[in-house]
Amino acid sequence: MPVKLFYASDVHGCEVCFRKFINAAKAYGADLLVLGGDITGKVLVPIVKVGELYRAEAYGKLWEAKGDRELDKLLSSIRGNGFYTVVLSEEEYMKVRDSPKLVDELFNKVMVETVQEWVKLAEERLKGTGVKVYMMPGNDDRWVIDEVLEDSEVVVNPHERVIEVKGGLKLVSLGFSNPTPWQTPRELPEDELQKKLSKLLDQAADPDATILNVHAPPYWTILDLAPSLDEGLRVVRKSGQVEMVHVGSVAVRNAIEQYQPLVSLHGHIHESKGVARIGRTMCFNPGSDYSSGALRGILLSLERGRVKGYMFTYG
Repeated sequence: MPVKLFYASDVHGCEVCFRKFINAAKAYGADLLVLGGDITGKVLVPIVKVGELYRAEAYGKLWEAKGDRELDKLLSSIRGNGFYTVVLSEEEYMKVRDSPKLVDELFNKVMVETVQEWVKLAEERLKGTGVKVYMMPGNDDRWVIDEVLEDSEVVVNPHERVIEVKGGLKLVSLGFSNPTPWQTPRELPEDELQKKLSKLLDQAADPDATILNVHAPPYWTILDLAPSLDEGLRVVRKSGQVEMVHVGSVAVRNAIEQYQPLVSLHGHIHESKGVARIGRTMCFNPGSDYSSGALRGILLSLERGRVKGYMFTYG
């Protein structure tokens, strides 16, 4: 019987997207859910209590809320776009603002608490259903979240592991990316990526049953096209059009060419939704539109040696 797998990636702290991801098990009848990296957000918005008002700067404007009800609406609005929030007194805000160390500690604290809430939500919704959530950190995710992902009956961190899932299929996962201009927490040189992928795929040993879950897409496909950047990390335009370049991983492409897994699943490059074929392997990237609260995903129907069907989802 075919296994239904729902895959998404790069939700970047967007709670609306994560809730949609968890609900995909019921909505699509999925047997397993795979979140392929970049779980956490990039921005922490302080909400400062000034008298009876709560004030915040987000999306280029000043927000104000009065009372708990308006505060809840403000928190929900900001979090829905992938930003983290923290409520501070004026004194607390001034203290934190002037200390990069305290800002970093506060960011880590809020990040960990959010992931804990997401794991709890997954357990509440899916415990007893038989559906597992394979939730892998990506290159943008700090290492502080890993421990949160290790203590759950429903949520599994598959990073650097070979895990047998339903239908005798094997999920082979790696959350690192090749180097980026932003020097994110989980990047490796191509030769190190190649060694890790070879070790994992040798361990899996059965290409017909292997689902390769790697955050970075293979180089030189429609899955790895991103805007070209100049030395100041500004988008390059030619004749008024954004110049697109291939930024995926050579190591990932080499591994797919050599081992020919049944499918490969990727994220990382938000602009490059699509499907590509490398040899017999079908490679997917659903893209990401997290800042709008829309979840991009792929529903696949798989059995050993065969992709019976797939559907890109959006909503």
